[in-house]
Amino acid sequence: MKYRPEIDGLRALAVIPVILFHAGFHIFSGGFVGVDVFFVISGYLITSIILVEMEQGRFSLVNFYERRARRIMPVLFFVMAACFPFAWLYLMPVDMKDFIQSILAVSTFSSNILFWLESDYFDTAAELKPLLHTWSLAVEEQYYIFFPLFLMFTWRMGKTWIVTVLFVVFLLSLALGGWGSYKMSTAAFYLLPMRGWELLIGVFAAFYLSRHTPNAAYIGLNNVLSLSGLALICFAIFAYDESIPFPGLYALVPTVGTVLIIVFAQQGTLVNRILSQKIFVGIGLISYSAYLWHQPIFAFVKYRSFTDPSAGLMLSLCLGVLVLAYLSWRFVEKPFRNKSAYSRRFVFTFTGVTTSIFLIGGSLLNLSDGFKSREIYAQLKVGEYQPDNRELGAESWSQLRALSGDAEYGVDNNAFDTTLWFDDTDPRVRLLIVGNSHSKDIFNVLTSSGQTMEQFQIARFGSEIFNLDKRLFDSPNYGVADVIMFVSQYKTQDIEVFGSVIEQVIEDGKRVSLVKNIYEFEEFGHRTYADFLFNLLLQNEGAENITASDIQKVNNKHFQQFQHRDPGQFRKQLNSKIDDITMKYKQVIVLDRMDYVCDRSKEVCYAITESYQKLFYDYGHHTLQGARFFGSRIERVNWLGAL
Repeated sequence: MKYRPEIDGLRALAVIPVILFHAGFHIFSGGFVGVDVFFVISGYLITSIILVEMEQGRFSLVNFYERRARRIMPVLFFVMAACFPFAWLYLMPVDMKDFIQSILAVSTFSSNILFWLESDYFDTAAELKPLLHTWSLAVEEQYYIFFPLFLMFTWRMGKTWIVTVLFVVFLLSLALGGWGSYKMSTAAFYLLPMRGWELLIGVFAAFYLSRHTPNAAYIGLNNVLSLSGLALICFAIFAYDESIPFPGLYALVPTVGTVLIIVFAQQGTLVNRILSQKIFVGIGLISYSAYLWHQPIFAFVKYRSFTDPSAGLMLSLCLGVLVLAYLSWRFVEKPFRNKSAYSRRFVFTFTGVTTSIFLIGGSLLNLSDGFKSREIYAQLKVGEYQPDNRELGAESWSQLRALSGDAEYGVDNNAFDTTLWFDDTDPRVRLLIVGNSHSKDIFNVLTSSGQTMEQFQIARFGSEIFNLDKRLFDSPNYGVADVIMFVSQYKTQDIEVFGSVIEQVIEDGKRVSLVKNIYEFEEFGHRTYADFLFNLLLQNEGAENITASDIQKVNNKHFQQFQHRDPGQFRKQLNSKIDDITMKYKQVIVLDRMDYVCDRSKEVCYAITESYQKLFYDYGHHTLQGARFFGSRIERVNWLGAL
């Protein structure tokens, strides 16, 4: 296959926006589409090589996987090993346990499945996972388990038949991805069935160019189409952001743009000349190493910082990534691709042995529960202060898990929610709380209040508002409930359906309560604003010198932030739409959680107690201790008085 320098330039166009997006430069708000560009390039290059070998009758699975091992494994293993000392030094126990599990998943090219089960790619906490970016490698390697085998078994059927079958798969994958980006957004982002169509676009480019030689007579048309492709990629990089349902149909913009460049940016075109410049080709050559290094470097720096790293620091880190990328390309990637230096047997043996070390070592380390004896954890255990917010978050589900008998009881799709919790013979008001993880918090708060429990029976139905359907309306708790209380951190999709949901509840003769969005206090990855302020106290005063007035100041700071922090235009618009709903449906009882979180007369928003118990484990979810604290607060402020 003839070398095309513009393809390396295209790799640079893919990796630079990804790095700058993860570095937090908002102008590159859609920089994550660089991964989609990589998928198309990969589909094109690897299929082109396979087609040449197939046509010459010399394709071998062993040779194919040898090339993949030489290309992927050495530098991947090197980066994984380099991450471990920093994980040991910096990560809290729950995060350390997650890191070890990610080592296991990366070693088996299943990290996309692990991260799908753990979090949304765009969550603040997700960006602190050192190996989060390896999900894309997993998607590719899973794809390349099946694709060469498919070509081997169908080659005799002819290219037309093969392309037809692949086109049907492409349409199914695209349709599934489009549906999933709205209904199962995390799965759509991470999983092969909803991403495979992007690699297939590159496959189709390879099949097309295997039959059609670029024609210099069409240089004008090639210029227009390749420039259009460049414009599409740039549009996605600068116009997209985390709010769009992605990948789905939106991913067609950067992927179609990529294939237009691959097919039409032939020699003599402007795009070819631009992407063939030495600086782009050079970055393209080290792009794989740059992609591997950037996420762990950014993650560890952000994890250690209680404030957002400055633009200057992040830009310096970006340059550092490129330096490390060059070194690992020069001394790890490049040597392993040299067959005269390292034989096939050595490459396969090295891959097998190193993978085994990571798997066996990771499995043993996974039994450690995150090494809680490490100094980073022990030195922060002051009084009842719990530094590990992930642990506090898990603990906040303990009451509902004990009640349901389901250790996996969570945000939604709980079988227990469709059973009857209420006692028909009990005269207390039957209150059904409906919503996502915030409805868990309100359940914990209300059930922690003796006064409330004298007046109400409490049940919960876990669901995002936009996903409410007959499972709620046909459930036995809904059937006998007197009051339906909606609690969530409402999203745009919720607002779109909220009116019809409220109308249904009113039509069913039930009272409706809507709990407004809780104010989002600042957070720093897995650390809360209270962590930030409390750690300043530890550094400045020492644990033995902290007084009740110091804790009062921490809560004062939360009040000041609540009073003066700009929630951002998007959040303002969303809150305004919620207000519009409450104005339209006058019979809806509106409750504001900040009425019990804050005491305006004392100018405090309660976030930590005098015994150093945190009341939030992130921007606005209550810890179990917080729920108990706020359980007494709702009695004092008569929070449920309107009910």
